[in-house]
Amino acid sequence: MIRQTQNVSPIVLSPQSNEEFERYFFFRWQNLRQPLAAPRGTERDTFEDQAYHIMVLIDDVIKAVGRIHQSTSESGQIRYMAVDPHWHRQGFGRLVLTQLLNYARQNQMKYCWCNARDEAVIFYQRCGFTKRGRVETDLALPHTRMEYYFD
Repeated sequence: MIRQTQNVSPIVLSPQSNEEFERYFFFRWQNLRQPLAAPRGTERDTFEDQAYHIMVLIDDVIKAVGRIHQSTSESGQIRYMAVDPHWHRQGFGRLVLTQLLNYARQNQMKYCWCNARDEAVIFYQRCGFTKRGRVETDLALPHTRMEYYFD
């Protein structure tokens, strides 16, 4: 269930302009890297230009983001999923994930995967992902590889 404010529905879009991308990347840093005392710039990687990005807004304020890039001919990696902490458990993560999985399906990927922070494993399982095992990342947080296969 997505909470609504002032009867305004969330807007789901892919950032297009430089200003939209700057807001999008700042949100990623603020919600994923700043809490780990990581500097600006660590919220980006070398696949940004090849990725499909999604953000959810209410009243022009970003509430959630995520992205996918094709990692092999058959698979896509989902990365940088983040939801504003004040909006957790309101359906925004699922909304972003659904858009990313739809993109993967439309681009004939057979499966998607991500390295989920342990606090997010249950979310991914509820969305149909399967745990595949522990993974090492450059972050000082435990992560688990999660996979989603299309029928």
